[in-house]
Amino acid sequence: MTMEILNKLRASHVAMAGAMGGMLLLAACGGDSGSGSSSSSSSSSSSSSSSSSSSSSSSSSSSSSASSSSCSTSSGQGAYMTCLANNFLSTLSTSQQSSVQLSLTSTNATQYWSNLPASMATRKGLSLGSLTTAQKAAAMALVNAALTSTGQAQVTNNLLADDYLYSAGGGSTYGSGNYYISFLGTPSTSGAWILEFTGHHYTYLYSINASATPVSLTPNFVGLEPVSFTSNGSTIQGMATRQQAFLAMISSLSSTQLASAKITGISDLVVGPQADGKFPTQSGLAVSSLSDSQKALVKAAIATYAQDANGTGQYDAYTSDTALASTTIAWANYSDLATKGSYVRIDGPRVWIEFSVQGGVILSANHYHTVWRDKTYDYGGNFSF
Repeated sequence: MTMEILNKLRASHVAMAGAMGGMLLLAACGGDSGSGSSSSSSSSSSSSSSSSSSSSSSSSSSSSSASSSSCSTSSGQGAYMTCLANNFLSTLSTSQQSSVQLSLTSTNATQYWSNLPASMATRKGLSLGSLTTAQKAAAMALVNAALTSTGQAQVTNNLLADDYLYSAGGGSTYGSGNYYISFLGTPSTSGAWILEFTGHHYTYLYSINASATPVSLTPNFVGLEPVSFTSNGSTIQGMATRQQAFLAMISSLSSTQLASAKITGISDLVVGPQADGKFPTQSGLAVSSLSDSQKALVKAAIATYAQDANGTGQYDAYTSDTALASTTIAWANYSDLATKGSYVRIDGPRVWIEFSVQGGVILSANHYHTVWRDKTYDYGGNFSF
């Protein structure tokens, strides 16, 4: 039965990628809700995001293709990302370039991302809502390239969810136009730099080292409100694959194993925004004590995060026999990942993933907070905490 659950999760993850991955540029390039952008010809009413997305999708996709056509993956993922970054920079004015280009410092890396909307927690860089259609296309070609198809699908889900919150009464604080892009360090194949993409309920920092090798997508914050909503006539459950994978992992435990895995004193994410390096002493149930089928479910849960990253090798590092032998899983309060306060985590030599269920903010239903961190390569390993 355990392997049947695992196979269903894999099928669901692939299906989501296929259905949602192609929507990334549509959602990001056309969704200006709450941003005040003039790039859409439709009105700024709460229904404008969907209509402007549809009307501009063709031209945005064409612009994106044009902006990335001169870049090739043949020289490696790092060189490809650098090329796309410089293509994006070339679309910007001098003042915009100054805004998007930041120094590679610990303060710039750690202090300007959050689970809160941009109006409540300062972001740096350029907002999607401030860009022209062509600039957005170039920006999203770059954002997209850091991710696999499943990662692209997650970004799409989050942008759509924020547009939903805008139209559901959240106002201009919310909306896909309030997501920001920036560079920490100068995009180059001979120096370390980071691409940061951040907004309400989604952040990643894609780090490339001085050898032009991608090393991490972390920290990667993924939250969602609402967890289920309708967009353009389709029902979207934007984190269902992740939630189901973690639920399958914890539900596979016997009563004795659950007792060993239980921890206390948890109210939300432990190592969330601005909690860099504050990993607690490892606790919970050792993965080494699990059956092979249970270990497979741990790997499947890790995959829902680490396999979003394009070319970093993090999933393989986390799921080697050596790494899993020193990994634990734990839960607190409730293990159903539905009740407010439910909490599950995976803690390994490098990998740290937390999944927390929180109460609603704009809407009454519960919503999700999760974070994926890499104890060695958060922010590319450029800083010590």
